[in-house]
Amino acid sequence: MKNELENFTATKAASTVVNQTGEKNVHVDYAKNVTQQIILNFPYVQQLPGGMLKPTSRKINQNFYNLFVIGGEIFEQNHFVISSERSLCRGYSSEDLRNQYASLSAQAIQEIKTFPSLFMPEADNYNAKAGDEQQAIFGFVDDVRKQDNGIKIKCQLVWPIPMQQISDIGFNLGMKDMDRAITEMNHTHWAIKRINLIEELTDANISLMGLNQ
Repeated sequence: MKNELENFTATKAASTVVNQTGEKNVHVDYAKNVTQQIILNFPYVQQLPGGMLKPTSRKINQNFYNLFVIGGEIFEQNHFVISSERSLCRGYSSEDLRNQYASLSAQAIQEIKTFPSLFMPEADNYNAKAGDEQQAIFGFVDDVRKQDNGIKIKCQLVWPIPMQQISDIGFNLGMKDMDRAITEMNHTHWAIKRINLIEELTDANISLMGLNQ
């Protein structure tokens, strides 16, 4: 991974205390009994050239999340290309979500950009068992572009998460088992899941506020 990403660490915490200063701060906390039928403003950190960090915000829809499993290293740049055949294909996304988003119309892309996202390499071992050094990244999709060589995804990589922690809660995140001990985490693809990613990570004590600057 590039040096500028090594400053980000994911930490476990039973509870989080946030002290905010300045104007127009936004804090999203976990509320177990809230029905997620709204779009919220969520603060995140944008990485600028030279390693500088810029606080910003975007509207997100917590009802869904994007799952990107990519063969090879994806964290050295802010974009990658995934084949059209592996994008929102049958088996990983429900049929109604495929019908709504697989066309990648302008409206579909705008909605996809509001979903939280997990970006990760294929798990090193079968049964979704990640290697000790493998990391998933929580982030957002900045753009989706159809190309002759596949679908180009531009992304904001925000918080790293040890990938073994994702393996432990794969069922809660809607990841499916496949034949011969190969799971969804072992298979390059892009899926959309009707699951509240932030809530599931919070329930598993996986912190998204563990920024170490």
